Amino acid sequence: MYCANATPCHADMVVLHTNGIHRVAIDYCDCSNAQPPHIQLLRRQLYPASQLIVKTCATFSLLRQLHKLALATKASTYDFYRSLEQLTDNTGLDCPKSRYRALFRMILQWRHLKMLKWGGRGHDETGARGTRPGELAILCPSCPRPGINLPEGWDRVPASMKCERVFITTAG
Repeated sequence: MYCANATPCHADMVVLHTNGIHRVAIDYCDCSNAQPPHIQLLRRQLYPASQLIVKTCATFSLLRQLHKLALATKASTYDFYRSLEQLTDNTGLDCPKSRYRALFRMILQWRHLKMLKWGGRGHDETGARGTRPGELAILCPSCPRPGINLPEGWDRVPASMKCERVFITTAG
């Protein structure tokens, strides 16, 4: 989109993407009814590292990829960032200023937002602030829960048919 009243962003804006670290020139809409700059970035699928003076962003696709990679391979955010640096300049001669801390902060926020989304907090009128401790935890699918994975009448089973727990202890 083109805005007749555009204003340039920070001079050293850095965008982290799946193919490397890029310095870009971004113009914000500065019309009277324009959204704040961080909202404008979010609407363009750029996740800002801060809200006040945005100097670093990550694309949504990078955050999705890092999240999936961390879940599937247990790869660290540090190793992922180092690979971005190598994709940008594999010689090591012109490495951009480190944005690792900003990426780490963004991925923590991204994961939290995803947990809130998956937990259905977006449609709750109390929102994220109304989330109680442990409410976003995923319940163990094999633990017995009445009405979910226990048959009707499980509590009225005769003692002879009940499974007893056996704890084996070793002498210390």
